[in-house]
Order: sequence, then C-alpha cells, then structure tokens
Amino acid sequence: MEQLLKLLKDLEQVTFQDISEIPEDHQHIVIDQIEELQDKLRKLTKEKPH
Repeated sequence: MEQLLKLLKDLEQVTFQDISEIPEDHQHIVIDQIEELQDKLRKLTKEKPH
C-alpha cells in the first residue's frame, strides 16, 4: 500500500508544464488517464486500512 500512496502523491505533483511537454494531440488523453488513476488510488486507499 505504501507504494500506491507514493504513486498517488507523485501523480498529484504532475504540473501543466509536465503535460505541455507531451504532444498536444495526446495531452487530453494523458490528463484523463492520470485523473482516472488518481481517483482509483484515492478510492483504494480509503477502502484499505493504512
């Protein structure tokens, strides 16, 4: 669980500057996937005791 929490924290640190370095036609896909993964990780970490 510790690594999943670290991953969530790392994902939360991704900036618009980071995203802007991705080809423009892929930016929205990457953003959507990051947000989806963050949501799933948050849900998982709330369900599991730390």
